[in-house]
Amino acid sequence: MTGLRTLRAGASLRAWGVLLLVMFVLTSAVGDSLALESSYLLVTLVSHIGLALVTAGLSGYVSGVVSRPYRSPGRGSARLAALCAGIATVAGAVFLFFGGSDPALYAMVGFALLGMIASVLMIVFGGPSGRAAAPS
Repeated sequence: MTGLRTLRAGASLRAWGVLLLVMFVLTSAVGDSLALESSYLLVTLVSHIGLALVTAGLSGYVSGVVSRPYRSPGRGSARLAALCAGIATVAGAVFLFFGGSDPALYAMVGFALLGMIASVLMIVFGGPSGRAAAPS
């Protein structure tokens, strides 16, 4: 519980980047296990959908709220992560509801990978915020 309290109490963009990277990796790992199953287990499918929605929601929050005081590279990487999470989630819905098309699968996987890269960029550029880093 202390970790969540720290994130809510104004943790750096780096901490949020680590959390988003973990979420992208977990979502992808569960998705990979879905691909290995001959018929989708309901618990695996629901877990994958839940993780994807939480990842999209968290990345949207980070992009819209947390990244505001940061300079352009930090804000840009947060926005890229949110965009990737959103597109990957929509591609996953298309894959699920419209017959498992290959383009939707490739979009889902590609944007998840790009989201992981954006999360790493958040870690790299997420030092002190622009307000905290500005000389007084």
